[in-house]
Amino acid sequence: MLALAATLVCAPSVQAQVTFVTYRCADGTQAVAAFYRGDKRMRLQFDGHSYTLPQRLSASGARYSKSGLSFWIKGQEATLKRPKQKAVLCSVS
Repeated sequence: MLALAATLVCAPSVQAQVTFVTYRCADGTQAVAAFYRGDKRMRLQFDGHSYTLPQRLSASGARYSKSGLSFWIKGQEATLKRPKQKAVLCSVS
């Protein structure tokens, strides 16, 4: 019992360091992006849905995409592209 207690007391605290960024898009969509330290994927939430998008190669900015959904960040702006819809410009709000 003492060994278990010592393990619990000495175990390092594992906390994910996460950064949240809220974007307001030109079509009224509010998107929240979550970036976890050490992870090349982003979590994007909008319109009541959550998506995990892997980072893709980009000449400038950071681009994340999967299955026709993409989010391309350049500075304080981003372009949200949904399947079968026109791309929309978003800004950090």
